[in-house]
Amino acid sequence: MFLHAQRWSKPGRLICALLVNLVLFGIPFMSSTTHAAGSYRAYADAAAATLQRWYNSSNGQFNTTGWWNSANALGAIIDYSARTSSTAYTGDISTSYNTNASGNFLNDYYDDEGWWALTWVKAYDLTNDSRYLTMAKTIFNDMKGGWDTTCGGGIWWSKARSYKNAIPNELFLALATSLHQRTPGDSGSGSYLDWSNQEWNWFNNSGMINSSSLINDGLDSSCHNNGQTTWTYNQGVILAGLSDLYKITGTSSYLSKAEAIANAATSTLINANGILKEPCETSCNGDASQFKGIFMRNLYYLYQTDSKQAYRDFITRNVDSIWANDRNSSNQLGLQWYGPFDSADASRQSSALDAINAAIPFSSANLALNKPASADSTCSSSETPNKAVDGSITNNSKWCSGGTSGKYWLRVDLQSSMSIARFTIQHAGAGGENMAWNTRDFNIQVSSDGTNWTTVVTVTGNTSNTTTHTISARTARYVQLNITNPQSSTQTVAARIYELGVYSS
Repeated sequence: MFLHAQRWSKPGRLICALLVNLVLFGIPFMSSTTHAAGSYRAYADAAAATLQRWYNSSNGQFNTTGWWNSANALGAIIDYSARTSSTAYTGDISTSYNTNASGNFLNDYYDDEGWWALTWVKAYDLTNDSRYLTMAKTIFNDMKGGWDTTCGGGIWWSKARSYKNAIPNELFLALATSLHQRTPGDSGSGSYLDWSNQEWNWFNNSGMINSSSLINDGLDSSCHNNGQTTWTYNQGVILAGLSDLYKITGTSSYLSKAEAIANAATSTLINANGILKEPCETSCNGDASQFKGIFMRNLYYLYQTDSKQAYRDFITRNVDSIWANDRNSSNQLGLQWYGPFDSADASRQSSALDAINAAIPFSSANLALNKPASADSTCSSSETPNKAVDGSITNNSKWCSGGTSGKYWLRVDLQSSMSIARFTIQHAGAGGENMAWNTRDFNIQVSSDGTNWTTVVTVTGNTSNTTTHTISARTARYVQLNITNPQSSTQTVAARIYELGVYSS
């Protein structure tokens, strides 16, 4: 959302501004001293519960904030649900959809449309409800109508066609790559992949990425970089599109460009203690208060692709600061992540929840990392079981098996008895492969002696790239993934696991 005065002057925006300082009364909250530092799952539980109190089931939006912010707040709830396997708030998804679907989530602003489309992609990944993916495609078809030859290409910020800027084009790229990955057989002229390539080629040559590898807000009337603010979300959304282009093509230049932008943002858009800071702080309006969470959400997506320790450290440092310095006694989270807490609304809360969601996987160490692994078989000498526990999904780092006597299994020896409470699995789509190759039916077993096994997870009909499975904590030394149906597609049948994670919390 580009911060035009005309945008903020809309009646709905004025109402949001007046409501920014509202505090909810009469509802019990978790104590502010409940959790020790680093308990990111617990932080997320508290932050999501607080955000939910702004949810308005009558209109499918979040009180105290605007239309596009509600798309991002719902996206934060979906990410929380996916990372924790919680179903506490998943009813929001169908409520928001059913309440607003008649308008196809379209309005006069292409960036607003892009936010909702990406949220419906998330909803599809979580629920496997095809309505959500269809809606994302409907929105994409409207967005591509904003493309013309002015400034050599790109889509406009609004249907008034008065400004070409970064955020709608970044969203268009991220959406196109997402839809390509979820549309089997997508190729050729006019395909989602074709639009992805067109968009990135134009954006990369538009001049909006400045010499410091930061993205300015947009183009001036002469189609040159206008030198306006380097908002954090403009440094964030692009990371998803580039990460996906890297996964789709294997071309390392996409990943290098994403890392250059991420490195620039995490080294310059910060305070003296390395905490992310919006250029408008401490007086950001109800739009800009959303931006930092969007950056953190997409920085984590980049981290999932390249496993750079610096990005993990940046995420946890910021979340630790949010919880220690930018939280009131009701677990409401403010604008300034370095503190002090200023005021509460759904934009601030969902932005901070985005950051906390990014830290959830770091609540405890991956017990399976680099531990001995074995399997029924391998597809090739480079796709061995140890690739599923090496902490990487880059460079096609995966275990692949064609099955032995119709069975596919992957076993990890933790080398000593451990308390186990959670598993994560990165399936084929997480590595940029066809989502129809994501592991469909499987179970997870644990054992203390490698002979007697207990099934703790059973899944059928999965289509998601990444799955998280939480169980009641139990002690075991061995973990085995048994795949009973390796994929939805009937072509090139094989088990493909990019990473198996095992956690104590």
